[in-house]
Amino acid sequence: MRIGYADTGVMVKGYVLESDSEAAIGILNSLGEYLLYSHLHSIEIPNAIRLKRFRGEITKPQEIAANRAFLSDIESGVLTHCDYDLGEVFLLAERLSAKHSATIGSRSLDLLHIAAALESGATHFASLDVRQRRVATLSGLKLLP
Repeated sequence: MRIGYADTGVMVKGYVLESDSEAAIGILNSLGEYLLYSHLHSIEIPNAIRLKRFRGEITKPQEIAANRAFLSDIESGVLTHCDYDLGEVFLLAERLSAKHSATIGSRSLDLLHIAAALESGATHFASLDVRQRRVATLSGLKLLP
């Protein structure tokens, strides 16, 4: 069974129309039967949408619609909340940092997403960030795209 986890950058493109949203939606749809979302997504996705409004990239109605769509996907079961011990996620992220950050240049939130995916039993991981993709691969996750 394919269980998918996508980084926030990919997920947001599914809620806010961008030039590469169609490709991102295709990636999200190919992640598997279960598309996981974590505590990180719960703050990062709405915040990323709000930042797009702050930057003038979207209007207030677009912001509201995007955040409603995200909540609707949670409520309807399109997104499945990660089942993990949050403390274990942070411990794993620290181990990933110790193993990879000095050579790959991994960022904390990227490592937390990878750790959340691993702790939740994800098999596939979607990200457009080169460094995050490298750590995910080295951690045993199959990458999309």
